[in-house]
Amino acid sequence: NDTLNGAPVDPTKVTLTRVDSPVGSPLTLNPNGTVNVAPNTPAGTYTLTYRICEILNPTNCDQAVVTVTVAAAEIVATDDTNPTPINGLVGGLAIPNVYVNDSLNNLPVVLADITGSLVGTLPAGITFNPATGAVGVNAATPAGTYTFDYRICENLNPTNCDTAKVTVNVALAPIDAVADPVGPINGKTGGTNVV
Repeated sequence: NDTLNGAPVDPTKVTLTRVDSPVGSPLTLNPNGTVNVAPNTPAGTYTLTYRICEILNPTNCDQAVVTVTVAAAEIVATDDTNPTPINGLVGGLAIPNVYVNDSLNNLPVVLADITGSLVGTLPAGITFNPATGAVGVNAATPAGTYTFDYRICENLNPTNCDTAKVTVNVALAPIDAVADPVGPINGKTGGTNVV
């Protein structure tokens, strides 16, 4: 959108120079006029000042500011349910990692790129490790359905977060009363502690 003599600038007739310091800036000005944003740049607004000078008259110059708005990557926490109910009498691992179906920038999350945390309190008998995403059931947990919420936040942009619900199904321990056939017992004398 720059002009020289009222016409769009011909890059072969001007020189392009960055005026501000590139040190610490995530923006790079390329010789062809394009501007790159470095990977892992936090969300925010960044500026770059450049100058164009006419080659025919090197002192005929003007400068402008490029403003680039960087957005945070989309982060999605997805609800989880243990596929197989856990025996509440003995307990066990219900969900190895609640983060495996979550995404950051439309890709599966990498643990190094996010921070997980519990939202609210855990139901009695349920455990959650925010560092690994593991959900467990303690031994002697009554059968039932337990829920809690967790949150994942992007480390690059700590306010870029999403929340999901975890549902843990705890099953009854198998119980089986087996018939006890006894006898024959002498009916005249009877018997004690026959089984």
